Amino acid sequence: MPIATLNNVNKSFGHKALFEKLNLSIHRGQRIGMIGANGSGKSTMLRILLGEVPPDDGVASIRKGVSVGYLEQNPTFAPGNTVIDEAELAFSELHDLSHRLRDLEHQMAHVLGDELEKVLGKYQHVQHAFELAGGYAWRHRLEATLHGVGLNEETWEQTVETLSGGQRSRLALARLLIGEPDILLMDEPTNHLDLAAVEWLESYLADFKGAVLIISHDRYLLDRLATRIAWLHYAKMMTFDGNYSHFVEQRELMELTQERAYENQQSHIAKTEEFIRRFKAGQRSKEAKGREKILNRLKESDAMVGQVREEKKVYLSFNTDQRAGDRLLTVRDLSKSYGNRKLWDGFAFDMTRGERVGMIGPNGSGKSTLLETLVGRREADRGSVRWGANISIGYYDQNLKNLHEGRTAFEEVAEGRKCHPQVIYDLLGSLLLPKDQADKPISVLSGGEKARVRLAQLLMDKPNVLVMDEPTNHLDIAACEALERTLCDFQGTILCVSHDRYFLDKITTRLLVLQPPAVVDFEGNYTAWHDRCIAEATVKSRREAEAKEAAKRVTHQGKKAKRREK
Repeated sequence: MPIATLNNVNKSFGHKALFEKLNLSIHRGQRIGMIGANGSGKSTMLRILLGEVPPDDGVASIRKGVSVGYLEQNPTFAPGNTVIDEAELAFSELHDLSHRLRDLEHQMAHVLGDELEKVLGKYQHVQHAFELAGGYAWRHRLEATLHGVGLNEETWEQTVETLSGGQRSRLALARLLIGEPDILLMDEPTNHLDLAAVEWLESYLADFKGAVLIISHDRYLLDRLATRIAWLHYAKMMTFDGNYSHFVEQRELMELTQERAYENQQSHIAKTEEFIRRFKAGQRSKEAKGREKILNRLKESDAMVGQVREEKKVYLSFNTDQRAGDRLLTVRDLSKSYGNRKLWDGFAFDMTRGERVGMIGPNGSGKSTLLETLVGRREADRGSVRWGANISIGYYDQNLKNLHEGRTAFEEVAEGRKCHPQVIYDLLGSLLLPKDQADKPISVLSGGEKARVRLAQLLMDKPNVLVMDEPTNHLDIAACEALERTLCDFQGTILCVSHDRYFLDKITTRLLVLQPPAVVDFEGNYTAWHDRCIAEATVKSRREAEAKEAAKRVTHQGKKAKRREK
């Protein structure tokens, strides 16, 4: 029996139909990954399910008694509260039960006989509820969850106003998970999380007993976590059992089957229309009119097969006119500190033409700082960075700070680039920024649209080295896949920071893993690195267990020897 449902839900904004007869059932234990193009209405669908936005038609319902936790993209907090204050709000019911226990204990000290029995009965009932809600283990659960999402002790007494955007997102996630609701509705929960926190979240959700509905562009997470995929596509929703990779296979098979059925039906219609045209006025007119009636009924029925409606695709092609020298980059003894904290110390690194190097590490480990230092935007404390001959670097900043908010998208791409205006409009159009969008100021564009403007600039510049900081941020899955396709075909060299594990596996063949103050140089992609870490952790755990067992044996033998001496 479902614990939440959407039945024949319709929703429009102006003349645009967001949903048409949308249906979804959520069962306990399911982990549903919701995907769809940016602007397809995924977040709106969550808000309809919560009752925050009314549908035009249809019914959204959550079964009575089912508790719901909702993680929105832009969480809000009470001004003046500290991190620990906000986290403890998840235990408000538990704290209320604790206060009731204290009150009942006070009452028991002042009553006797039957009255004491009544109070004792109440106390046992409240104590049972208290234990079911987590009891005295609540503090451990709170601290473990804060650590898990990447909020360490030094942040716990900070007020929410002093937190960065990423810290605020992690606090909202912690507050949600601590509450352990029956159903989790999560809108892009991995935004602002580093890889360690994402993997912790995956592990948590894999063990979660309730239901999960998660909007995400993280294909790696959807592969490891989802038991079902819900795809919002042209105002309709289709669901597929399995993870993201299985969805891709099923979708391709479904679209191939539909395309063949469409072609066969169109061939049948064309042949029938030709028969009607030839014989409608001749001896076989009666047969022709009969076929015409059947054909008209077919065209008006649900048996008509539509053409496959593909999502609008982003088209990218990074070409370079210059061939760089074989020795591309030489780094020696590079060091950087902030106060007493060393980011990297004595880092040495060589990169040759054509390599594809990814950079990973926890938030705050200095990934963006290292990229900026390598391209000359920031000074190191010590060491040297030397680029090879005939180098043209295209730098992608994850914060898109180089875009001028007052210019239009067209003006931003045209600035300093000699080219016919129509070429620029065509390029922006291929990136799903048609002329009406291209003529809007950068300041009113979404994050995804700004990202595509920056990519347009790089396409125009034709660099032979791409240095990219989180290039898949703000992009939906279709745009990420388009970027991956063009980077796979790129003839130049790539150095990128990313937390998108799917992207890293697809693009990179070497990793720089920042573990301040060290930088590990690893040959392989993310999955190979992850497998190595698991193998090392397994060996370490086994050795620790063997050491404990050996210590127990020594202690046991020592006790036996003492008993013999007595």
